[in-house]
This record gives sequence, C-alpha cells and structure tokens, in this order.
Amino acid sequence: MVSIPKKVHAVYSQVKGEILSGRWESGAKLPKEADLARQFGCSPGTVAKALAVLAHEGLVERRARAGTTVTYGKGDSTEKVLDAYAFIYPSDQHEGVWRTVKGFQDAATQAGRRVVMLSAGSDYLREMEMIARLSEFDVRGAVLFPVIQTPEDQVALSRLLVESRFPIVLAGMYLPGLGRTAVTTDGFHAGYTMTRHMLSRERRQVGFFSNYAWAPFMRDRYLGYRWALDEAGIPESADIVYLDPVMTPNFEDPLAESRTMARTYLQRAAGKVDAVVCADDLLALGCIEAAGERGLKVPGDLLVSGIDDYSSLPQISQVELTTYHIPFEEMGCRAFGVLDTLLGKEADQVGDVQLRGKLVIRRSA
Repeated sequence: MVSIPKKVHAVYSQVKGEILSGRWESGAKLPKEADLARQFGCSPGTVAKALAVLAHEGLVERRARAGTTVTYGKGDSTEKVLDAYAFIYPSDQHEGVWRTVKGFQDAATQAGRRVVMLSAGSDYLREMEMIARLSEFDVRGAVLFPVIQTPEDQVALSRLLVESRFPIVLAGMYLPGLGRTAVTTDGFHAGYTMTRHMLSRERRQVGFFSNYAWAPFMRDRYLGYRWALDEAGIPESADIVYLDPVMTPNFEDPLAESRTMARTYLQRAAGKVDAVVCADDLLALGCIEAAGERGLKVPGDLLVSGIDDYSSLPQISQVELTTYHIPFEEMGCRAFGVLDTLLGKEADQVGDVQLRGKLVIRRSA
C-alpha cells in the first residue's frame, strides 16, 4: 500500500476493518464525511483522504452529492473464493494446539478440502485482526483456537465474534451467548475423574491447583473437583485450593510460570495437602519440581495429577505423570466436521460438542 499519513491511515484501517468484517456490506452507504470525522476525532479532510485510498483499492465508490458506497464483495464471488476453510491458532509449539491442528488437517485432507492455516502466536489482538480480515484470505469459514489472557480480552473477542458475518467454530473454549458453536473437552468430567482417582488412593487432603481460573473451561475442572469432594463427604479447604486468574503463556519455556506458582502454592499448603489435582499437565510438572525442592517425594509424600496427557512430557520430567487424556486430534477433526456442516448447502444448526477423555494412571499418582 502507498505511504500515507498516520491519521489518514488510522481512519483508513478502521473503516476498512468495518467493511471486511461485514458491518458495512456491499451496497451500503457510509455515513457522511463530517459524521465520520466526528466519530474518529479528526478533520473531514483526513476522512476524505482515507476514503480516497479505499476507493483506489476498490472497496468503496465515491460520487459527488451521492456520497460513498461500499463496493467490496459486489459481483460474482465465485471468481475470487478459494473455497477454503481457515484454522486460526496460537503457536504450534504448544502440544495441545498442534495436535488439534493435526486433527483438523487430517479431516480436511480426507474430505478433499483446501485449508488455510494462520498462526497468531500468543497475541490475541493478532487473532482478532485475522478474524476481521478473513475476507482477505478468501475463505468460507474458520475454526478459531482462542488465546484469551484476561476477561477484558474475552469481552473484545466476543464482540468481534458477534459482529463477524463469517461462520466461526471455536475449538478448546466455549464462550456462551455468542451463537458460535464450540468443540471442547468436558472439563467437569476431567476434574471429577482426577479427584475421584486421588480419593481412591485413600488420600483425604486433596488440593486443586490452577491458573487461568476465570476461564470457563478451567472453572469447569474446578467444579468437577468440588463435586467429587462433596460426594465423598469431604469439605473443601481454602488452604489447599489455589485459583490464580493469571495465565502468561511462554512457548519457549512452558514450565516457567507453573514452577513459580507451584512454589507459592506448596509453601502455603505445606503439611495440609497429600494430593494435588492440577488443572493441566504443565502445572503438574511445576508442582513435581517444587515438591522436589521442598524435599517431598512424588508419589510417596505427595500425589500429583494433571489434565492433558502431553506426549512430550516424559522428556521433561523423570516422574511419569498420571493425567486425564484429552483427545486433541478428535477435537480438531470434529471442529472441521462442524464447520463443514455449517457451510453445507442444506446446513443444519449444530449444537456445541463436548468430548470426554479418560484417566491415564502412571507413577505420580
């Protein structure tokens, strides 16, 4: 794109985003330049220059006295559509992500469907930008594996999902009330299953250790833990439950956050906990490391379990981890199937899909 002043570029980018997201569809009249100037806090001249660039790109048509009309998407779309599906995901250095991606790709290959893979890293803003610009990638619909680190991020993403006209299926996370189908793991079943296993090992001081605790799928795991304790007639103890709302993914050193949190958790729970249900495998490995630093033997002094069943973990920890196997490949495959159904000629409404995993018993518990 030609070099243009920052203020003009800012208006250009915002108007273009609204057009590509479908908020202003082909044939729609844009507000008057004076109104847009008030909206963006700039001069009418800045707006006029921005609209001139959009007209040059073929997104709008400007006519004297008739105003500005959206032309993007006008005409026979079959000339430009690749008939492809997109998968938007964070770094494939995360095992759960790349296994989900693999399931999606395998299903697409079997169906003979062209796909576009878009990696956003850990920057949720980049994911949001990709969603808003799906038209530029000439795709029919997308599966999104969200990266949401704060509730504020979730609000922003939710708004974009509501406004986007593209069929989007969520993988790994369910955001209620948006009208977007999701393929997720039954988090309640995961938390319940792992807690029941700890209780079956005759442990009664069973704690729960989680980050990202505000996220719906993490909260479901915690609720499963509470339900299992309640069934066993064991009251929950706040001293051995650690629910940290923060989650800072580090794909270069995935244990960096979990080992730091685990040190804090075990210091607070010292002498009060004999088993820990961790909300994911990385937290479990951090807990095993922190236990070793305190002179605690796993599984002798402390039982530790995770949720995920990452195949790469035996290379990190000498203690084989008892965990809950999440079928990531199936999640990707089912997400493709749901999107394919939504885009079918006689598409039916598809409900949310919850997949159940299974207990995998190893040395740590």
